[in-house]
Amino acid sequence: MALSSNQFDDPEDIFKDSRMSFGDHIEELRSRLVKALVGLVICMFIGFILDSIGKSLEWDNFGVGRPMLRIIADPVETQVRDFYAQRTEKSRKKLPVERTSVEEAKELEKRVREAGGSLLVLTQAEREKLRGAPRDMPVILPTEPLAKALGLPAPAQKEVELTAQVYPAQINYMSGVGEGLLETKQYLTTLSVQEAFMVYFKVSLLCGVVIASPWIFYQIWAFVAAGLYPAERAYVHKYLPASVGLFITGVLLCQFIVLPGAVRALLAFNSWIELDPELRLNEWLGFALILPLVFGVSFQTPLVMVFLNRIGTFTAADYWAKWRVAVIVLAFFSAIITPTPDAVTMLYLFVPMFGLYMIGVGICYAFPPSHEDAWAESEEQVAV
Repeated sequence: MALSSNQFDDPEDIFKDSRMSFGDHIEELRSRLVKALVGLVICMFIGFILDSIGKSLEWDNFGVGRPMLRIIADPVETQVRDFYAQRTEKSRKKLPVERTSVEEAKELEKRVREAGGSLLVLTQAEREKLRGAPRDMPVILPTEPLAKALGLPAPAQKEVELTAQVYPAQINYMSGVGEGLLETKQYLTTLSVQEAFMVYFKVSLLCGVVIASPWIFYQIWAFVAAGLYPAERAYVHKYLPASVGLFITGVLLCQFIVLPGAVRALLAFNSWIELDPELRLNEWLGFALILPLVFGVSFQTPLVMVFLNRIGTFTAADYWAKWRVAVIVLAFFSAIITPTPDAVTMLYLFVPMFGLYMIGVGICYAFPPSHEDAWAESEEQVAV
């Protein structure tokens, strides 16, 4: 005789009365998606309000989207700034150590002018000499401070126009050093009027997803739980906090460790082949917004493994026996899911994912499903 299913009902189960037809499942999916979307929109709207308050009060760190935009742009801004700082430091070796005579400098400049401004008419040694040739630059000096410094009476003439000799190479080098120290140059550019608005909206959307992730994950797990037995649905209560924690951990790891490392490695190729990086804000944000979400979702790997182990789909021995297959699958997944074709970003995702896979194997070995759980599940199946 079949046992009554109400004998195993959990009075605190939030997923009661979940037996439903296919049409009911579709309706349940629609309902959960709508609720998740409403939660996301509310979080985005709150972010817009906080950003407006922070902007009006001139609090740069108050808000959601605006501060996060700076945080997301900071890895590439910092790495590109360091890239140019290193290039400026390398250029210091090319600065002239000896002054070229005026006559020799004029002769070299004459040859360059006759060649239409091309330096190819000069040998390498002659180019180095030309770097040490000063150029005339008109300057206007106020006479009163100059007279005071020299201890002379104040002249009637307020200004005097002079011609100073300067080294263009030295000025260019000092300009690069000062630009790096003051951090005045922005290394991310926009190429259209609406690009800044679209970038801000994308950042706000990402922030909304992260902030609303507990609610969104709850809706996802609630829909999945509708097709599970009560004992299986009980795992949802246990795994939901861990799922949210793993998602946020993956996002933070990507933002503060993976992105700076990936940018540094990719810019190294620019330095290797001696090319200047000109980065577009929209293209960088497309990479910087997708990759954290990919990491957050990928970090669910051990949780899914433990869940499948608990419901009896796979055992710890199965996971361990198939670890070579897991390497191939995870490598293929990392190559496909990362938004760039380079191996550096793919490895940044593959290595932690495989580490999480091995952690999942260890957890399954350390905490195998109990016989009581298996008996309860079999009883529920008999009741159904």
